[in-house]
Amino acid sequence: MTKSLPNINDREQSIRQHINDLVLTDIEIFRAEATKAYNEYVPNERALLDNISTKDVTSYGVLAAWKDELLPLLSDLTDKQSDKTFYKFIAKNLAMDETTSQSKTSQIIKDRKNELINNFVFEIYPIQKGSKDIYKQQRERALKLLSRPIENIEQIKSHHINDIICKEIADRNKITIADTYDSFFKRKKAKSDIRSERKKTIKSENQRLEYIEKRLESLSATNDGLINKITNKKWDLMIILALRNQYEKSIGKLSKTDEKNAIKRLEIFDKETKDFKKEQAEKLIINSDQVSLETTRTIIKDIDGLLLQIFDLTTTQKNQLVLNIREYRELTQEKAAILQTRSNRAKYL
Repeated sequence: MTKSLPNINDREQSIRQHINDLVLTDIEIFRAEATKAYNEYVPNERALLDNISTKDVTSYGVLAAWKDELLPLLSDLTDKQSDKTFYKFIAKNLAMDETTSQSKTSQIIKDRKNELINNFVFEIYPIQKGSKDIYKQQRERALKLLSRPIENIEQIKSHHINDIICKEIADRNKITIADTYDSFFKRKKAKSDIRSERKKTIKSENQRLEYIEKRLESLSATNDGLINKITNKKWDLMIILALRNQYEKSIGKLSKTDEKNAIKRLEIFDKETKDFKKEQAEKLIINSDQVSLETTRTIIKDIDGLLLQIFDLTTTQKNQLVLNIREYRELTQEKAAILQTRSNRAKYL
């Protein structure tokens, strides 16, 4: 029975999350990254890893187990190989000169590395007693792979992981990627499919933008253009509604007669909104010493008029305004995001 090996579905979550995020950001950015991953995973690396796979053993499992179990031991031996203190310790305890100690110890370390690699490979591809050696070829190829420099194995492992995850995510999201190393006919079909997918994406975006434009126009027309007036001034509707709520509390404290008196209500309105109106006016009147009284009055009157329009809404109208302005802002943000995505996408096409 072969050794139990790690499964890619249980690991590499940070890589998978990063690539998933690219799909959510924009398909073309993902497609560019996936194409790069396919290009980096060159044919000789693909063949090498295909040749160590069996029905029970995945090439990823071999490389992941190598990193978890074998690499720490090999790295420790490599460190010892360049440790002069270690050579001096051996020389002193075995009555050798340092040159001889270094030569003999280096050979021991080299032999031990080979022994560890062999043991690791035979654990994965064991010889079954009394039956045909079915893993002989895979064992030989795995030994050849794992005897390479550590940096080279790490690079192959990285290329392999990116290739697997990109293919998995592309398949799940039905996104076509052209693989440079596929046959001519596969590449030709992939390019045709990509063109079709891009047309569908653009059509879908255009339809969404058309809906957004119509909906924004419809929302803007409600309550005599109230939403545009508020957004143009960059007012926070929640602050205005808090002022209105305070105004209504003050009105509630009046006598029944005064509560019906428009002048009394206006006095309370002016009292509750005084600070807000002053703050907004100061934002608009930057150089107050250079602005005429007439202009100042017009600005304050405009602020006052908009506040009155909001305060005069019925409770139902107020609640609907909250919903409408939230939708308006969400749609505006979505529209900007689509247009920004298109702009970013241009460099990948």
